Amino acid sequence: MSNSIILLPFIFAFLVFAFRFYFRESAASMANPSFVLAVGTVVAVVLYLVLGVLDTLPPHSTLGFGLLGLILLGVSVVRIFML
Repeated sequence: MSNSIILLPFIFAFLVFAFRFYFRESAASMANPSFVLAVGTVVAVVLYLVLGVLDTLPPHSTLGFGLLGLILLGVSVVRIFML
């Protein structure tokens, strides 16, 4: 059974962070929170995929990664409305 639906919140969160970094923050610095969160999102997705390919995902880790994705999605939505 494929658990790739878990990746959807990560993808949407990454897109929001990246668009905010480039358009609102003018890509001024790599130390901006949007850039750091976008990189963190990519690292989490890569970690999930690598652990899945190596078949070393701990029990219930899909739930953990899903919650992390939803939290990152929530943070990205909140950051949209921050000035």
